[in-house]
Amino acid sequence: MNTRILLASLAPIALGLAACGGNETAEPTVDDTAATTPADTAVAYPEAPLDARGSVDYAGTYTQKAADGTTRSIVLGPEDGYTITNADGSTSTGTFNWYSDNSRILIKEGGTNEVYAVADGYLYRLADENAPLNGAVTAGNAYTKVNTPTM
Repeated sequence: MNTRILLASLAPIALGLAACGGNETAEPTVDDTAATTPADTAVAYPEAPLDARGSVDYAGTYTQKAADGTTRSIVLGPEDGYTITNADGSTSTGTFNWYSDNSRILIKEGGTNEVYAVADGYLYRLADENAPLNGAVTAGNAYTKVNTPTM
């Protein structure tokens, strides 16, 4: 009788082991058509620091590539000068102004006010001067620094 109880209690264990045994784990395959492209990859944008004017090397050329493939660039000089080159090749130059928080700049370009948050290696176009300094950043409002001027 004890043997029957022992066999009855071991049967579920044996069945469980038999079900698991012999199965080889298949290596996952990569579907080349589903591979991500650089445009699909999320970018971790740094926050604009307080007092970027004193803590960020902001002088240099920043570019933004639009969805249609065109590029717009902003060159910031160390003496608060700027040059904007639009996708159509038109340019404008002038002087930008720092806001009192020293983390945002104002560029008056073509009769419009453009406000940018300054981060390490990036400019973020803000909706206006009241927009949060570290709001949502996307490729659509981020300009990436591509070089630093040599002196």
